[in-house]
Amino acid sequence: MKGIAIISWASLLLLESAAGEGGNWPRFRGPDGSGVAAGQDVPLKLGESTRAWSVSLPGPGSSSPVVWGNRVFVTSEDRAGGLVGLHCYEAKAGTPLWRKEVKVGAYRTHNMNNTAAATPALAEDLVVFSWYDSSRKVAVLSACSHEGKDLWKYDIGEFKGSHGLNIVPVIHEGSVIIAHLHQRGGYVASLNGKTGEPEWKRMYPSPSPKTTYMTPLIRRRHGADGPEYEVVVSSTSIGVRGLNVESGLELWSLPDVFDERCIVSPVDILAGSGEKDSLLTVGCKREGGNNVFLAVRPPDASGGKAEVVWQLENHAPYVPTPVSDGKTLYVLDDRGVLQAVDPRSGQPKWEKKFQGN
Repeated sequence: MKGIAIISWASLLLLESAAGEGGNWPRFRGPDGSGVAAGQDVPLKLGESTRAWSVSLPGPGSSSPVVWGNRVFVTSEDRAGGLVGLHCYEAKAGTPLWRKEVKVGAYRTHNMNNTAAATPALAEDLVVFSWYDSSRKVAVLSACSHEGKDLWKYDIGEFKGSHGLNIVPVIHEGSVIIAHLHQRGGYVASLNGKTGEPEWKRMYPSPSPKTTYMTPLIRRRHGADGPEYEVVVSSTSIGVRGLNVESGLELWSLPDVFDERCIVSPVDILAGSGEKDSLLTVGCKREGGNNVFLAVRPPDASGGKAEVVWQLENHAPYVPTPVSDGKTLYVLDDRGVLQAVDPRSGQPKWEKKFQGN
């Protein structure tokens, strides 16, 4: 099979810059899941003259590359062999360092998806990534060191979803957070990063018409009481929920806001504003009309209630997750329309249509 180069110029430039500055891009959408690379010097035009390096992988992978220090980690699939590979490269020059494979076998995915869809998450000498073991019909979370040494495996459990598996972990202060919310119910859990043992598990057993593919948000709360951080998740069956990151206790909920699949990940669009306030954007698909895309204010005081502040009326995204610097929210929809939106009011400032297919 001919190799496929799937690490993009933009990704490589960000990774090279992060490695050169001693920074990390440790998870899907980078630090805090914000998608913001503060202080990075990235050229506006990409081409041969600005490409740092590229490598060929055995096959495609829908996951994003992640970086820790001078190491890049990315996954790819060998569909014919039933394998998913985790690859480690030297970030400055692209030198291969090691590769490991897991046996996923054959199972159904969406025709635009693949078996290497989940982005790994990193911490100090820790790499975690999810995959589906079709022989046992369970989702699995694997952990290894930055040198590729196996550390532990955790059986996430059964999975039902027509598009294939994509459980993206996040790591917070040594704990690995996962949201396994699929058509047969599921749960949100925190695992010990050193051992893989569960620290807490919040069950959501009700069946869902759709499997969720969002990535959890770790939000810094602004209240004087309660925990400093919470885990924010969204899905068709449970709406939007905030959980105590230390115990899994549900702090607040906003149910019955979604009818279709949630892929857009929760983002605190005021996180870069410097203000002690949060607005969370969440969304889902809507058949035959504008997708659902909401800004939700979560409560910071105990016993408070979440409220919907605004809803985007046009060009709402189904798959793309937005980016915000706290002053302007940038929203890209699935048809290539980019909007600059006021994060507090939801009013568009301008929009631009990109060429695409």
